[in-house]
Amino acid sequence: MAILQEKYPLENSKPLKKTLERIGGFVPILLFFVLPLIIFIPSQDFNLFLSKTMAVIIVLALFVLYSICIYIYEVFYMKHYFYDVNGKTLIIKKGVFSKNEISLPFNRLQDVYVDQDILDRMFGLYDVHVSSATFVSGWLSHIDGLNKKNSEIIKEMLLEDINKHGE
Repeated sequence: MAILQEKYPLENSKPLKKTLERIGGFVPILLFFVLPLIIFIPSQDFNLFLSKTMAVIIVLALFVLYSICIYIYEVFYMKHYFYDVNGKTLIIKKGVFSKNEISLPFNRLQDVYVDQDILDRMFGLYDVHVSSATFVSGWLSHIDGLNKKNSEIIKEMLLEDINKHGE
């Protein structure tokens, strides 16, 4: 039997979406606090102007470098992302530096649903969430970055397995 992840893979746009999600909080700080501080400090001479220009270039270069590092991390995260059904259990593995694995027996699952956040909508991505009564399942047990078709197929497949193993 083929691995669920191979039959219904994550979308290649997932790392870009996750990168934008992670750097999104820094953009307002950069635009409204850091750059105005550098730009609007009064300059008395040409040397100070050069220093201000250099400071802006350095801040922007650091932001671009940070964004590239986040994107590379997200690509590796996606390469290490694993999900499959093994008998009566859904297995999800995630992580690059700290690996997380969750095994969810179908007879313990209570809900399966598909959702999107605002960036998911922009990229056409969907997340399949699976929950049981435990806290960890709500935090780790989702497959994020699927297209609409694959998310619906996985959702229906999981619901069928829950009904079959819950009886």
